[in-house]
Amino acid sequence: MASPESSDKTGNQKFHLLVVDDNEMNRDLISLQLRKHGYRVSVAASGYEALELLETRKYDLILLDIMMPGMNGLDMLVEVRKQHSLLSLPVIMVTADDLEQSIIEALQRGANDYLVKPLNVPVAIARIKTQLTLKELDDLKGEFVRFASHDLKKPLIVAMDIVESLQQDCVPDQPVKPDTPDILEILFKTCNNMQNVIDGFLNTESFAKGIADTKRPTPLNSVVDKSIQNNTEYAKKKGIELKPELASDLPEIELDEFRITQVLDNLIGNAMKFSPKDTTTVVRTRTDGEFVYAEVSDGGPGLTEEDMKKLFQRHARLSNRPTGGESSTGVGLSLSKQLVEQHNGVIGARNNPTRGATFWIRLPVKPLQPN
Repeated sequence: MASPESSDKTGNQKFHLLVVDDNEMNRDLISLQLRKHGYRVSVAASGYEALELLETRKYDLILLDIMMPGMNGLDMLVEVRKQHSLLSLPVIMVTADDLEQSIIEALQRGANDYLVKPLNVPVAIARIKTQLTLKELDDLKGEFVRFASHDLKKPLIVAMDIVESLQQDCVPDQPVKPDTPDILEILFKTCNNMQNVIDGFLNTESFAKGIADTKRPTPLNSVVDKSIQNNTEYAKKKGIELKPELASDLPEIELDEFRITQVLDNLIGNAMKFSPKDTTTVVRTRTDGEFVYAEVSDGGPGLTEEDMKKLFQRHARLSNRPTGGESSTGVGLSLSKQLVEQHNGVIGARNNPTRGATFWIRLPVKPLQPN
């Protein structure tokens, strides 16, 4: 089993840091320590060079020396903050221990934190981790806002269609049609689904605490069935059969019902979004004893090799286009991956032998124990 330290280093590889210092020895020493902890590192010898790099590349954090010739760190910080907020691009100033006034000025101009030379490496790494964690939480919240907005569009369209239909059927002095109560029940369920999405969006505490406190023993089939019901009217509108094939022997597992419903809604909705009329979308569940699985198989065109490389990347646009003119933001799959991984699960996709693709999630039956 990998040690926490080695796992931590592997996780740090996704972060790209920029070290800005006019002293070559300082740049090399700082970069070496950061790379030892798994970070990807670029360097710049001046504020001008750093700003040029920022125009062409994306960085997750800047370590910025205050005292530099030409454009000093304080002046560069002002330019950075014209384009990037404190959360979108953290900046940690690096300074000599006798520059108290410069530290105050840097914080006033938008620095997130500061470090004193010579660097205390454990303290530096801890402060870098703190800023990167805050950035990740802010990124996740932004993704969730877009995800929630996307989730609200579908039931809103369904609800508007139902209301329009009821308006047409409401003729003065004419009896109510026999199916009106059933239509109103569908409208109620659709509005209730929207309320759940709004409640989940407003529960911002979960971004700070994660989902550990919101997991409950839950039958996966009940979550899958709920998501199928959420998408039934959308399937009718698209002319697609939505077919459940749910295993009867699934154990209860610990999960956040709202978050996993979001994931399943996204997978089922995508399956129908990219499939033509008169096809079938099949939703399956199964277990192998150690894990439970939910799979969504569609009748669309499938995934290209290039699509497979980009799946679950943030804002990735795949080759397929919605068959009903729906919008496609590229947000849902990347956030779905994060939500599944918060459950110690895995999400993936494969092409079907004949037609279409299958997206699947795998969740552990027993909660993983900490190392």
